[in-house]
Amino acid sequence: MYTVIILHDSEEVLVVPSNWVSSEKTHCYWPPFKSTEKCMEAIQNKLNPETEGKPWEKLCIIFLGQYDTFEMAKEGQKQYKEQEEQSNPLDTVLPGIKRLRSGSTQGMLNNQLLLPASLASTSRMSADDKVEILQVLRDIKSKIQQNSTMLKKLLKDNTVSEAPSSTCVPSKNLNLPLRTLEDVSRTEMELNNATTRKKYVKQLSRLGGFVPKDVIKNIMQQVLTDDLATQFNWLGRGDKKPFSKLILTDVIRDAALNRNVNRGDCETEMKKYLSYAAGRKKSKEQGGPGHEFLNIISTSMMDN
Repeated sequence: MYTVIILHDSEEVLVVPSNWVSSEKTHCYWPPFKSTEKCMEAIQNKLNPETEGKPWEKLCIIFLGQYDTFEMAKEGQKQYKEQEEQSNPLDTVLPGIKRLRSGSTQGMLNNQLLLPASLASTSRMSADDKVEILQVLRDIKSKIQQNSTMLKKLLKDNTVSEAPSSTCVPSKNLNLPLRTLEDVSRTEMELNNATTRKKYVKQLSRLGGFVPKDVIKNIMQQVLTDDLATQFNWLGRGDKKPFSKLILTDVIRDAALNRNVNRGDCETEMKKYLSYAAGRKKSKEQGGPGHEFLNIISTSMMDN
């Protein structure tokens, strides 16, 4: 399926695969390709929104509609553009002024700027009326630029922690990462306190990540070392401890939920992280990732 969207920054009307659009229909992934041909090829082939395992840039959008085929989406895009041209005649008269989109910046200006009544009758405009209208439009443009600057700053502040990173660290007030089973026992006692638990959830949810795998990886590698992780599996099979029984596990679930990772995906990624711990540890001891794949397989089989 394909979706017709408007990009907030450029106001372009585009057709993109529906799997590039977030479930809330407020953001869209966009490929890093500089070539227009490559972008079109990615759209028509409905590529997964990532390159070499790295998620694409996330852009703010306005959702217009969803269609079964690319051709139907292109027709919807064309119809929307035609409607916009008919409803915004000033776009052709004053092409230097960006039109205000209904439902966005127009609402913020309704109580601040009023166009003169003479705008409705351009054929009878005097020279003074034209000067007044141009001045009002300049004011509108200035207000839009100010709002755009504020919006970009807010978006930047809100997404600065979203990039996956293995170097993110929680507050120094948290005694992490845990290194021994004694550390785990101490932390479990601390987490019985509701205030302490909220503090852990708040800090861990700031570690970033775009997809569930990255969110859980960033949290888990800050919560416990690989040495300690090898002493756990999900249910405590064999001689290992049950990670699923810890209060800390509920804290990780709550932190992940704050980053829109549901319970099922969270548990799946925690299980994977624990099962791969022995492989990561051995790889580090051997000085690189050369033996990690075989270790991962053998560790997964042992846990299962």
